[in-house]
Amino acid sequence: MKLHENNRKLFEVVGENPITHLSPYCWRSRMALAHKHLSFVSEPWHITEKHRIARSGGVTAPVLVDGEQWVRDSWKIASYLDDTYPGHPLFASPSDKAKSLFVNHWADSTLHPLIFRAVIAEQFPLTANCDKDYYQERTLRKFGQSVEEIGADPETARRATMLALSPFEATLAETSFLGGDAPDYSDYILFGTFQWARVVSRAAFWPPDSTLHRWFETLLDAFDGLGRSQPARSAL
Repeated sequence: MKLHENNRKLFEVVGENPITHLSPYCWRSRMALAHKHLSFVSEPWHITEKHRIARSGGVTAPVLVDGEQWVRDSWKIASYLDDTYPGHPLFASPSDKAKSLFVNHWADSTLHPLIFRAVIAEQFPLTANCDKDYYQERTLRKFGQSVEEIGADPETARRATMLALSPFEATLAETSFLGGDAPDYSDYILFGTFQWARVVSRAAFWPPDSTLHRWFETLLDAFDGLGRSQPARSAL
């Protein structure tokens, strides 16, 4: 794959081990950059290092630094990449972008809260030590429960996640990707969601003979195995 060179950096959330990429949103941007054939340097980042991304105007990652341009938020990064680098579009049309926006909201509002409850007990030990107090405080403030309380019943959360995924699984029974014959940004949104689960949890969300498994394995191998190069929690 020929890459367009530039002084491009992507700030990404990592755990105590700096090669452990924990954020589903950062994985969305990783896959988007690979799809666009754009090279980048990964900048490992902790959530308590807000000063390092202050120029982005926010306090969360991913943050893309493309020359003098700072772009924060995975959706804004995808839109910026398509506007700035028209080749290899993430959104083939305005209707495809609207579809991806729906998937973006569905993943954030429906899937992530369920998966969070399913994986947080396994994820928290991987969190960088410098971030753990902040993470605990933020979780208690946001959910009114501690990390331990939220993660107390992961199996119920896994079953609820699979129920929520039923329409997605039915769709994949009739098409290879949400993008049709090839993946588009809507696929990378959901790939990021399940790559997050793969990185932090040893338990599988679906059986190996499912359409979801086929779709996910294909995307793990995309772009010279970008996703698969990140070790799964079950392999550690």
